[in-house]
Amino acid sequence: MLKQNYRFGKAEVDLLMQKDQLLICVEVKARSTDFFGSPEQFVSSKKIKLLVGAVDHYISSNQLDWEVRFDILAFTVKGEHWKVKHIKNAFYAFE
Repeated sequence: MLKQNYRFGKAEVDLLMQKDQLLICVEVKARSTDFFGSPEQFVSSKKIKLLVGAVDHYISSNQLDWEVRFDILAFTVKGEHWKVKHIKNAFYAFE
C-alpha cells in the first residue's frame, strides 16, 4: 500500500496501491443494508471527479508515469457476516 486516506482539496482516496507500474485507486463503500441500493451505487459522478483530481495530483506530485485503475470495494452486512465485492475498473477517468 502506498497511501491510505490520501487527501487533496475536498477529495479523499481511501487506498492507493501499486502493482508493478500500475497505480490502483480504491474507493471503499460500506452499507448496513442493500435495501436502498448496493454500496457501489453510492459513488456519484461528483465523487468520481474528485477522486480523479486527487489521483492526478498524486501522480504529478510524485512524478509517476504509471497506468491508473479505479476499483471499488463494496461491503454489505448480511446477518452477522460482511459480504464483500471487489469491482476492478469500476470507472474510468474521462474528462
